Order: sequence, then structure tokens, then C-alpha cells
Amino acid sequence: MTAALTVAVLGVPGPGATADVGSRDLPRLQAELAAVTAQAQQLGAALDAAAAQDGGLRVAMERLATQHDEAQAALDARARLVYMRTTPDPLASLAQGLAGPGVRRLVQQGSVAALTVDRSLIEAVSQESVQVRALRARARAFRARLQAQAAAVLAAQDRARALLAQAQAVAERERAAAELARLAAQQAALDAVSASVTLALTPAQTERSRRAAAEQAPLVAAIEAAGSGYPAGYHPTGRLITGTASWYGPGFVGNPTASGAAYDPERLTCANKELPLGTVIRVSANGRAVSCLVNDRGPYVGDRILDMSRAGSRALGYDGLAPVVIEVLSPT
Repeated sequence: MTAALTVAVLGVPGPGATADVGSRDLPRLQAELAAVTAQAQQLGAALDAAAAQDGGLRVAMERLATQHDEAQAALDARARLVYMRTTPDPLASLAQGLAGPGVRRLVQQGSVAALTVDRSLIEAVSQESVQVRALRARARAFRARLQAQAAAVLAAQDRARALLAQAQAVAERERAAAELARLAAQQAALDAVSASVTLALTPAQTERSRRAAAEQAPLVAAIEAAGSGYPAGYHPTGRLITGTASWYGPGFVGNPTASGAAYDPERLTCANKELPLGTVIRVSANGRAVSCLVNDRGPYVGDRILDMSRAGSRALGYDGLAPVVIEVLSPT
């Protein structure tokens, strides 16, 4: 189900729509938001329970991924040693001139050994790769069985986010601090649901993915706190890029990004083919602006230049495609 169709089915205004709501509508919006948030939480819990039914799959994938990384590291180290031993060895020539026959023989044997890559290392990497591929196929099949439940959670989340945006706009106009605090708590609850869906659809939390997520979290938090402004500590470089942007669909949730972190649709991240991973950009469209972190590669469809997360496309008020202006930012 596309995002536009989901919005139409649920009867919620699309991202670009405006609603004539005032302070008298705030209690109704709050009640609707609480109900839809509870629904998203219930659906998310059911998805977690379904994902836990094959918890052994994730454990096995994590173990094999670790073993594969270790085997690859050993092979790489051996290959570097072979490369180094192909260069002239001054110690070998010194040994030939000064040492006795026994030492010279040991030096020669060491050189020959260094030039031989242990076949067992290659086989270890190859065998682990075969096992990992088989497990990935199993993970894809299991993930496909979870997709229908995940789509229901994401649809409920989309509806809740639309209600949240309306309620926040009213509360900000009315300077209702208590209401804003309650809405912030509900936003945190929705973020937690999104994170649980991402984890449920992620086949394995490898050390690389955990490290990437931890490293990106503070920067993404700063970007999200900035709203439509520039993130604290970043300024425009003057470099502008124009083109067409799309957004990640639900089918990508939990997939590893090029940076290693799993894709969470409710984080302000994006994919670009050219900018270095870790670049912060500010994207403008439809009279709106939002910053995001480049942590993935793509899109690879037509002449599109950017794939926004669902949170990013929602902030910019578009479904499908949109012409955008990208400002490349730099740390201050």
C-alpha cells in the first residue's frame, strides 16, 4: 500500500494538506492521537511476538556474521604478509652473509611460508559466506511473512504522526506548554514503536550495525531537534544541488544502510549516490525545509538524486516524488 493510499484509506490529510483546526479541536485531536498510538503499540507488540518465534535465526546470523568477519580478517592479514614478503628482505640477505647454514635454512623456509596463503583461510571465508547466504535466504522468507503485520503498524504510525503534527501546530499557536509536553511523550512512544518494528525486521544486529547506530544517534538527535532550522554546530557551505527526491517505502524498514545502521523510517536520514556518508544536508520543498543525515546510497531509479526517510518526506509535505533543493552543510 502506498503512503498516499494509506492516508486516503485512514481519512487523514496528506502531508501537504492543511486543516482548519483551533484550540477547541485540541481535546479531540489528543483523544484520537491517544487511540491511534495505542493501536500502533498493540500492533507493534504483536509484530515483536511474531518476530521472536524465530529468534534462533537472528542469533545464528549474528554468530555466523562474526565468524565470517574473523575469518576475513585472518585472510586479509595473511594477504598483507604475503605482499610484504614479496619485497626485498634486508634481514634475509644479512642472515645469508652472517649466519650459519641452519639459520639460513630457517630464514628461507620462513620466506616460502610467508608467500603461501593458507588454503584453509580461503575455505573458511568461502564456507562462512555460503552459510551466511543460506541464512539470509531464510531471513528473507521469514521477513516476508512479517511484512503484512509491519505494514499495519506503519499505517497506524502514519495516521498517528499526521494527528500529532496537527495537535502540535495548535498547541504551539496557543502556547500550551502542558499540551506540548504530553504530545512530546506521545511522539516518544511512537518513536519507540518505530524502533521496535525496525528491530523486528532486521535479520541480525551485527557489531558493525550496533556501532554505526550508536555513532549516528547523537547527530540524528541534533538534526531532529533543529526542526526546519540548521542543526546546532552546522552551517551552509554554499553548495546547492537540485533535482527530484523520492522516499523509502515500508519494504526497506530494517534493511542495513550503506553506513551499517538499520533503516528506521522515523529518523531523519536519507540516501544519496555522491555525497560522503555522514554528510548533513538541509532539504527544501513545498515551502518547507528539514535537515537529514546521509547514511545510505541511492536512489537508483531514473534521475532521482535523493531518497528521504518517511519522516523526511512527511516533514517536506510530499508523497511519491518532489523537486527539492539540497544545501550541503558543514560542521562549524
